[in-house]
Amino acid sequence: MTSSRRQFLRAAGLLTAAASLPRWWGEAHAATASGYAGHRAAVCVFLLGGNDSNNLIVPRLATPHAQYLAARPNIGIKLADLLPINPVGTATGSYGLHPSLTKVQALFEQEKAAVVCNVGPLVLPMKKTDYTSGAVPRPDNLYSHSDQQDAWASGIANPSSVILPLQLIGKVTGWGGRAADKLSGLNPGEYPEVTSFGGKGLFSLGASRRPMSVATNGTLGFRATTDVAFGALQQEALAKVLALHNDVTLESSYGDTFSMAQTFANSRTTARDAAWNLLPQATREAIDALFVLPTDGGGWSLPNQLYQVLRDIVAGATPVASGGLGLKRQMFSVGLGGFDTHTGQDAAQRSLFKQLDFALDAFYRALVLVQTAFGANAPQATLFTMSDFSRTFRENSDKGTDHGWGGHALVIGDRVLGRRLYGTFPNLDLSNNAANNPDTVDSKGRWIPTLSVDQYAHSIVSWLGLSTTAERDYVFPNMKDYLAAATANGFPTAARQSKIAFMMADA
Repeated sequence: MTSSRRQFLRAAGLLTAAASLPRWWGEAHAATASGYAGHRAAVCVFLLGGNDSNNLIVPRLATPHAQYLAARPNIGIKLADLLPINPVGTATGSYGLHPSLTKVQALFEQEKAAVVCNVGPLVLPMKKTDYTSGAVPRPDNLYSHSDQQDAWASGIANPSSVILPLQLIGKVTGWGGRAADKLSGLNPGEYPEVTSFGGKGLFSLGASRRPMSVATNGTLGFRATTDVAFGALQQEALAKVLALHNDVTLESSYGDTFSMAQTFANSRTTARDAAWNLLPQATREAIDALFVLPTDGGGWSLPNQLYQVLRDIVAGATPVASGGLGLKRQMFSVGLGGFDTHTGQDAAQRSLFKQLDFALDAFYRALVLVQTAFGANAPQATLFTMSDFSRTFRENSDKGTDHGWGGHALVIGDRVLGRRLYGTFPNLDLSNNAANNPDTVDSKGRWIPTLSVDQYAHSIVSWLGLSTTAERDYVFPNMKDYLAAATANGFPTAARQSKIAFMMADA
């Protein structure tokens, strides 16, 4: 093969959307419809850079709030500015949300949103003495952006310590992609179970299934151009690549992948338009109105990502006979960057949270409109956040925060058992250099997670349909050892359970 052809193929491989590859022969797909015959989707919202969740939810009672302000004299939120919430089982108004999260506050009080407290990557359940003595292995390169993003996205905090299932040996995969390996039997044909608009790409990669990667504006295909000559060359080059699959060579795999990418692009575009047009015009107009950005929303990317996810869900939930894709289960990955707030955190986080608040609420309310239009077997969706890590509880000298560990996550949806805090909120007392505080590894307030990413993620994929122990151990190969260690070492009940109970059980 000539050098110029190699260069073209390499460049073309970067330009094209990722296509789903054929299933492995003999791959077992044992997932079930979880008692719900309609469409279900899980939507991962990755807050890139390490979201300071210590300012997402804040205690309002006198003592913990005083401890909070002592650690954050510049970026701490005053009591009067916090948005009160009333979690089930706590004193009235004992917690508050960041002032930018007005819509999330309303969803929380309507029991459509929940907070999962102090969750993060763990190899095994860990106490402070385990951390200081080294008796329990820490996640690889703790406090590193890339490594901890990988830990969240893969569900494997320390790859060298985990015995992978045979199908995964030598493969770099994410827990969303591995779930897709098992969920694919629920969907007809070869349409990808995971669509990635952004976030962390690793999350979407499976061993036998590959995600469909699309632009944040929802398009799948080559970048449009007004240069007629360039466009003609692009189409000519693409046609040549599509013809390569007749040869049994490396070029053949490129041609095959391009062919499938084009097939999925065409089927997706057709289904999205057909299914969307089946919705009543008033419903479509109401949904579009929900996503109209506020006057200060210029440059916001997350709302449009979630709007495009909604369009994909409508297409997926619409039967093939009606022009849709006829899918039962889908997963999506979207992302919002800018959370690495070492300096000037107050203004940066205020703006980011305002965008997050708008986008999550618009998606939830738009889905309600879709469900009303569908009636029976209407699509269901659950939004959930992930981030590299939370940040130090104690602010730094630049009115920002540094890299931390455990943090708080949001879960939103009509099947979420909301208005609740799940897990254990950390002890905020950093006096005496936090020597007596069992929840932090140092005086800066880096929280040791009390719930693992595996437990958090398993709660989501179980709702989608994974139900057996074999499926669990394939998607989360560290789970078996984690639960055994939690039981053997007398950890609290929550640490000994494979799921967190924030999803409603099916009837």
